[in-house]
Amino acid sequence: MSVPKDKLNKLLNELDEKDTSKVLEFAESLKKRKGKRLKPSDFRGIWKHKKLDVEKISRELRAEWDRDIS
Repeated sequence: MSVPKDKLNKLLNELDEKDTSKVLEFAESLKKRKGKRLKPSDFRGIWKHKKLDVEKISRELRAEWDRDIS
């Protein structure tokens, strides 16, 4: 989504200083978040610390799944 600069400046001029700084902080946080992508490998350690056997859990879940393939 693209907003023309003149529209954005007009909107920011209509707000008081406190609200303007909040809008700018929010926009900056969105910009930072946009660059970060969720990577499953970042959460791999969760399983390690719980000392769970991921393969065993996967096999059990697959065994529970009833497949009606005919």
